[in-house]
Amino acid sequence: MLFKLLGLPFSLPAAGIRFVFSQLLETAEREMMDDTPVKEALLELQMRLEEGELSEAEFAEHEAVLFQRLREIRAYREARLREMLSGDAEEPTGPIEYRSGSVVVETDLGDEAEP
Repeated sequence: MLFKLLGLPFSLPAAGIRFVFSQLLETAEREMMDDTPVKEALLELQMRLEEGELSEAEFAEHEAVLFQRLREIRAYREARLREMLSGDAEEPTGPIEYRSGSVVVETDLGDEAEP
């Protein structure tokens, strides 16, 4: 007990820094898993095409980049879910929903699940 009290000037700032970094990591992961901005960008891109601001070639180029980002987000979500479920005895066979704060991640690992 005495050592804990004497060590407070050193351990307290370290605990605070650890807390700040964990909050930053959590926020970054939430933003990384959020596909809403990408979907909004796809809608905006479609509107720009319909209004004639973009050619078909420019649209296809930008659309490919956005769909690649959506695939990356989905792969990241599935990797995180598999990581979370790695301790389970049996593999999930149906849709899975993971809630963290205001973020909801849904995926269907189904037949794609690897042992």
